[in-house]
Amino acid sequence: MVELFDKELGKIIVVPHRGAKRVIARQKNGYFQLTVPYRFGPKQVASVLEELRPRLSGLKPVSRSIFREQDMVSSFTFNAQIVRNSLIDTPSLSLKKGELRIYMPQRSDLSLLESQQFIKEAITGVLRIEAKRILPGKAASFARQHHLLYREIRINSSKGRWGSCSAQKNINLSLFLMLLPERLIDYVVLHELAHTVELNHGEKFWSLLDRFCQGRARELSREVKKFRPEWYDFLVQD
Repeated sequence: MVELFDKELGKIIVVPHRGAKRVIARQKNGYFQLTVPYRFGPKQVASVLEELRPRLSGLKPVSRSIFREQDMVSSFTFNAQIVRNSLIDTPSLSLKKGELRIYMPQRSDLSLLESQQFIKEAITGVLRIEAKRILPGKAASFARQHHLLYREIRINSSKGRWGSCSAQKNINLSLFLMLLPERLIDYVVLHELAHTVELNHGEKFWSLLDRFCQGRARELSREVKKFRPEWYDFLVQD
């Protein structure tokens, strides 16, 4: 499996399959999946993608509101899935080795509002725990590396922005940042750390951030703005 990012189409997952005789394009929640013959090379993938571009670019984003038994939420540190259990009467959770299992009674109706609310709150709660475990450490490591100072790292549930930095050098990071791939998580943390030196988005800011990001600051900024994590809309909806 290979993950690509197209400036127009966004996230694309390429899945080689031994039984595939042709390319099959499917629209997923927040990305496109291309199932291709097993020995397809990068040039063949690029060629097929250009052929499919007009059709794919005309499709509207898929928005799911129901988390079902076969669905999975993938985050930086764990995957979350539902597991039916005939021995329990109430929902419960288990997080082990990067797998969050949301145990639901065998006969529970997953379409009910209370079931969906439990699932959403369970995943969001673990995202918060993991964000508090991972993000402050990343910020501290990057700050040491680049000789930066900040006062505090706070984890919040912001739905409108991945992070922010105050004039007092307090950095806020959204727990939903954990739904991004690590390179984009790192970029957001570095972006906010750069604001401890340059509060605005002027040329000095971008020049500084380029030093932190090996000259890819604006490229990563565009990628973050376009990136829409799978199941993000489900998790942030009220």
